[in-house]
Amino acid sequence: GDVYKRQVSTQSTWGLTSMVTKVDGYLGSLTPAQEKTLVQFKTEIAKLNATTWKYNLDQFDDYDNLRFLRARKFDIKKTIEMFTEYIKWRIESDVDKIFLYKFPEINKVKEVYPHGYHKTDKLGRPIYIECVGKLNLDDLFKRTTKERMIRYYIREYEKQRLYIYPMLSKLAGKKVEAGFTIIDLNGGSSSLLAPSVYKFVKIASTICQNYYPETLGMMFIINCSWIIKTGWWVIKGFLDSKTVSKIHILGSSYKKELLEYVDEANLPEFLGGKCKCKPTGCLYHNEGPWKVYYDKFPKEENEKDVTYPPLPEKWAVPKAQTSPMMLILHTYPPVSYTHLRAHETLRYLVCRLLLEKKK
Repeated sequence: GDVYKRQVSTQSTWGLTSMVTKVDGYLGSLTPAQEKTLVQFKTEIAKLNATTWKYNLDQFDDYDNLRFLRARKFDIKKTIEMFTEYIKWRIESDVDKIFLYKFPEINKVKEVYPHGYHKTDKLGRPIYIECVGKLNLDDLFKRTTKERMIRYYIREYEKQRLYIYPMLSKLAGKKVEAGFTIIDLNGGSSSLLAPSVYKFVKIASTICQNYYPETLGMMFIINCSWIIKTGWWVIKGFLDSKTVSKIHILGSSYKKELLEYVDEANLPEFLGGKCKCKPTGCLYHNEGPWKVYYDKFPKEENEKDVTYPPLPEKWAVPKAQTSPMMLILHTYPPVSYTHLRAHETLRYLVCRLLLEKKK
């Protein structure tokens, strides 16, 4: 409708580009064996759902199914186990009603834990920024609790899944299902090694890797101390080239490399870009093409208003692209961390290995 036309007319504002690369394991470029596994997976979970879960699986499409399959390298048994835990978690955590949850302390939380979405990278992926170096755990837990933060994280992951990715896919004319993450350690690079910080960072990471796999497209960890950078040089020798290519561990001279992936206009000024969101700053505004939906969510402080905007239409691959012989519109596939320790992502892999090294 009008929203779509308006956003399309300002594509350059968000720095969107289109690139075409053939990547196995994605819809439109599956091998015959992968297609067979996808069909088998859908058949098996339909049976499980009919006899056990009785859950609404219509909200998941082949893109979702393939994320789980790629996370388990198309091992059907392991994928079913992972998906089973996912459905159990959604039921036990009442995830389908997560938008009823309000988090009125959000602005107070961001004062001591700056984070948020801010525009897109050059491939049309949402940019998520965390200023971990400025994280003050003592002050944070005076403003909220661990349990409330977990509910908040779940709600934000669901917004990403149901609003951000569909909106960006429609705008970019290709499937967008992974993000671009910037972890800024400025102000406390050494704090990343603290066990308490490690445990806190692990909260969000565990939710992501267990229940929203294959959604990390690329990660920049910037303003790293020499200890972190040295640790990374040791760690990356144990990782495959796919993972290493998605992770950038940089010191204070990160701008040139970061701007290869993000337009300067889309990068906040405090990270060396030209964007200055007023009046409160870039991490408070949820600035990006998805803002047309975010602005329709009720204000956090309005406890009685629990309405939320209708879901955007899901991206569907044009029929001409569904053949395995066609190219899928992906350039950098999301990282799969299954070759690391089970259920571990790089966000706290560095912390763990450096802490073990200290021991």
